[in-house]
Amino acid sequence: MIFEEILRAVDELNDEERRLLRQHIDQRPKKPAQLTPKERMRRLNAALDAMSEGLSQAQLDEMTAAMTEDYIEAWDESVWTQ
Repeated sequence: MIFEEILRAVDELNDEERRLLRQHIDQRPKKPAQLTPKERMRRLNAALDAMSEGLSQAQLDEMTAAMTEDYIEAWDESVWTQ
């Protein structure tokens, strides 16, 4: 079904069906690009909390040190600027 067909089908819905369609659309999960910066940060923090669950502070410190101890120059700088 192409988009124009969808629009024609929506035009044929009665008020109750359109209300249910709107409810369905509004309840769909938002994609990350549609989330506010605050919501993206909330989700990022939740993911980080989940990743660190069960680890000691010493283990977290060791991971942080390992990730930040050596600077690695990118081979192709354009990879990081796209």
